[in-house]
Amino acid sequence: MAIDAVGQVAGTQLATQQSSLSLDEFLDVFITQLNYQDPLDPVDNKEFLAQMAQFSSLEIARNSQNHLEDALEISAVSQTVGLLGKTVEVNGEKGISIGKVTSIRLANGSPVFSVSTADNTVIADLRPSQITLVRE
Repeated sequence: MAIDAVGQVAGTQLATQQSSLSLDEFLDVFITQLNYQDPLDPVDNKEFLAQMAQFSSLEIARNSQNHLEDALEISAVSQTVGLLGKTVEVNGEKGISIGKVTSIRLANGSPVFSVSTADNTVIADLRPSQITLVRE
């Protein structure tokens, strides 16, 4: 059961959002180009159409990537929900512990869970990547 990629989704999404050019920003640049072009030597319409087509393709690719990231996050959460009530072996701060998954919550968009051990100790805020073994 590979769950290690769960923690990487949020960071990837943040980097993508910071480097993207919005449609409004592109249109502002586009209109500025139109306003400041030389009326005696205007830019060819084909160039403008090519720029618009390239931007449309880029926008579609970004939207697809965002939807894929959302699907990965949902998948990670659903995998973690499947652990509720199961006995797991986790590598926590105090070494390896065995217990039942008792609760799951989202912290900054990533699932974290709590494990109750045989001596009723609760280990909280564990990440799916800390699971070393899942038992039925």
